[in-house]
Amino acid sequence: MGAVLTQAISFLLVILMGYLFKVAGILEGKDGHTVSKIILNLTLPATIIIGFNTIEIDSTLVIMISLGLLTNILLVSFGGFIWRKKSPSDQALMMFSQAGYNIGNFTIPFVQGFFPQAIPFIGSFDTGNALMLFGGTPLVADKMTGQNRGSRGTKDVILGLFRSPSFSTYIVMIILALINITIPESILSVVRLFASGNAFLSMFMIGLYLELSISRVDLAKVAKLLFTRYTLAITLAVVFYFLLPLPEIVRLSLVLLALAPIGTVSTINMVVYGNRASFAGFLSSISIILSLILMTGALALIL
Repeated sequence: MGAVLTQAISFLLVILMGYLFKVAGILEGKDGHTVSKIILNLTLPATIIIGFNTIEIDSTLVIMISLGLLTNILLVSFGGFIWRKKSPSDQALMMFSQAGYNIGNFTIPFVQGFFPQAIPFIGSFDTGNALMLFGGTPLVADKMTGQNRGSRGTKDVILGLFRSPSFSTYIVMIILALINITIPESILSVVRLFASGNAFLSMFMIGLYLELSISRVDLAKVAKLLFTRYTLAITLAVVFYFLLPLPEIVRLSLVLLALAPIGTVSTINMVVYGNRASFAGFLSSISIILSLILMTGALALIL
């Protein structure tokens, strides 16, 4: 428990440092894009390689991929249903605020320091999560809102997935595991050097992107969206942990995933479907803070 609290406090300090760098003018919010490119192209793939190396593919990983898909389908559909009488942009806002998890830039960095054995399970779930973020969720949103902003052909969706270095790394490592190939230690020692910076850069980037200014009217809407998301998240976490007949490490991974913050792609889609970027940014920022608190609390209760 002490390690969990130390990790959480460290993350908060790094996020705060990134935010203070932005406020002080040392760096700007747009510098987060540069940091993001380093994470997505170097440190996150390296972390995935370390986590997946030597893993054996079994039915549990297939179940995790399926849960990544099914959870997103359930949540995006539920979001569209409960705000079905609102404007298309508001309905889409509810849908994208419920479905999609920030796994690569938050959940994996959160666990890699003290819970690295969970990374293969979390990464498998993220494979299904990515399939929805990059194609499935916009398709459902188009159908339910009557808009046609996110629908793309199958070819475009597949290309979009493989343009994501993390998704491509998942697929490569799964293929290597299926044919029983492991990366030698001489190469892993270099990969670990890149992976070691992932958690710090991810949290610092979040600090650079952090938005804490919003009107009272918008604040009320944010409260409704996040109350719905985290009520559903806590319910799912309880179901995952107490009802699924899976190993404890897998159930614990699912608890952390259920409580993870809104995905970056979901935040982008909120804007694509007619919502203000400042509002989506604030919603995402508060989601990250709440998830950090809830994930830390969950680990403190379980471990």
